[in-house]
Amino acid sequence: MTNAPHVFPTNAWYALATSEEVGRAPLGRRALDEPIVLYRDSRGDVVALRDRCVHRPYPLSRGRVEGDCLVARYTGFVYGPDGVVRQVPTQTHVPIGAKVRSFPVVEADGFCWVWMGRPELADRRPVPRAEWLEDEAWTTFGDVQVIEASADLLQDNFADITHIAHVDDLISPPVLKEAPPPIEVEVTETQVRFSRDFPAACVQPWQAEVLGVPVDSEHVQREEGEFVAPGLWVDRWHITVEGERHTLVFTHTITPVTVRQTLHHWRVSRSFVGGRAATGTMRPIFSDYYASVAEELEIMQGVLDTDGDERQVNTQADRAMLQMRKIMRHLGEA
Repeated sequence: MTNAPHVFPTNAWYALATSEEVGRAPLGRRALDEPIVLYRDSRGDVVALRDRCVHRPYPLSRGRVEGDCLVARYTGFVYGPDGVVRQVPTQTHVPIGAKVRSFPVVEADGFCWVWMGRPELADRRPVPRAEWLEDEAWTTFGDVQVIEASADLLQDNFADITHIAHVDDLISPPVLKEAPPPIEVEVTETQVRFSRDFPAACVQPWQAEVLGVPVDSEHVQREEGEFVAPGLWVDRWHITVEGERHTLVFTHTITPVTVRQTLHHWRVSRSFVGGRAATGTMRPIFSDYYASVAEELEIMQGVLDTDGDERQVNTQADRAMLQMRKIMRHLGEA
């Protein structure tokens, strides 16, 4: 099995920005090597258009919003939210075929999801959801990073967290340093889920701190991972304390900017209180960890770019990853 960068599925939803990032000022983004501009119309709805004027090679994201329309800065062409040019300077009629592509957009769970494929297929595949991100019962923090590596490498990273024990001793649950239990994998046509249950063991000191338990106490733990869609991966880590399950959810939006650059939004959510002190303890730990992940993936991308792809040796822990790759290939061919 090789891991050469491939063309990601176009018929899929990708998170191009957070809801907070998109306002009345045009915002330029790139996904699947396609330039896209996002803005809000007069009703507050998000609009997504191809970020290039039809008259001259100039980004629409450098223009301005007037009413529901986007006015190109350099050419003065006025684009409606459907991408059709409504008005051009110096003449009363609009040239035939003057329009840019518009993209279906859904705003959900704090993200602006854009459908990159055939518009008529958008309704057939629901937007991947992460409802807990805006649920008051959960406490969430996170950040965004641009990784100079293929989105394939980032997805592989999430499909097997066994490597964490070798990348970051601080964040890695101690149970991962032992021989992990068998992994259970569930596969559907478009999704992969895996899980494994760990016997009672100690947790990391920072986990003990935020859970309010002695550092030497032992707890049953469970790992769950889910490839929800090409643009969303979710991991859950459950820790049982006195019969009550406490959960950490790690949410990742994955947007291929190009075949060697990835936009990654990460969020850490918890079901237990912990207060601001817990967030203050956890935020720098996870910020450093995801920075380390980005660095490691960029090193791997450098090896692939320099030496090319080679056959990889897989282990039992790669079962979920291999199934995910099959689904990605199938979706990419659809």
